Amino acid sequence: MKLIEKIVYFKPSFTLRIIAGLIAFALIMAACLLAGVIDASSNGLAKRDEAWAARGIEQGAKVYYTYCAGCHGADGRGIDGKGPAVSSQTFLGKVDENGVQVTASERMKDLKWQGSVQQYIEAVTASGIPPSGAFDEIHAQWSNRYGGPLRDDEIKNVATFIMNWAKAPITDGTIINAPKPGAGAAPKATAVPLTAAQEAGKQVYLKAGCTACHSIKGLAGGGAIGPNLTNVATNAEAHLKDPTYKGAAKTATEYIHESVVDPAKYVVPQCPSGPCLAGVMPATFGTSLKPDEITQLVDYLMTLK
Repeated sequence: MKLIEKIVYFKPSFTLRIIAGLIAFALIMAACLLAGVIDASSNGLAKRDEAWAARGIEQGAKVYYTYCAGCHGADGRGIDGKGPAVSSQTFLGKVDENGVQVTASERMKDLKWQGSVQQYIEAVTASGIPPSGAFDEIHAQWSNRYGGPLRDDEIKNVATFIMNWAKAPITDGTIINAPKPGAGAAPKATAVPLTAAQEAGKQVYLKAGCTACHSIKGLAGGGAIGPNLTNVATNAEAHLKDPTYKGAAKTATEYIHESVVDPAKYVVPQCPSGPCLAGVMPATFGTSLKPDEITQLVDYLMTLK
């Protein structure tokens, strides 16, 4: 009984309490260290790295579709007259699932770039690139260090997002590759002069606000909401053969006319910034434009082959 009382009413000295506290702290730290070792040995750190990388890709996608897709395309194939492909094997090369480069980037070889593809993307995104004459748009300086809207982490994230395409880069003929160094400044073929009616149609195109959504190579500015019209006359022939086309046009001229006055007849599947959406193009041009203006506009668009 006296032993129990001694245990219950035992009052350790200050020194003993300090020693006990230190021992308890050491035991807790040892337990945390052991838990960390166990976590690392079970690939816990690797899993967290993967989750962090996935978050970076997700954040980079938001940056890309806000600032980059308008010139490089929603799927990175490039847009004629606006910007080159950034999802092609020519540009990215190819990496395996572990991120190891298995095919070198032809573009980096052409440029004699000594760093990685990701470093090139980060550098160009941040500081822009001198105009080559191959594209109507000049690559902006997106970094806030040069007056742009993007932080360094956002630039790194968008580069990581673009590099994610390197696991399955595009290799088909639908991409718009950047010209070889120096080729963009080479003399270009003289354009065929427009007739008076076609020139009038061009002015209708500009004054009617078409550039808010559409782009044409050689015309400064232009949007990426609607289809690129650089080759609209040629593309019209292909659209007429599309099984999903339900309009009444039989020729490319009729198709373009129909697209102006009744755009809901056929919605092109792909636009520069993503899938084309029905109802975006106004259906009022048939009344807001005079019949001869529509004819002139169609004549002008038929020169774009």
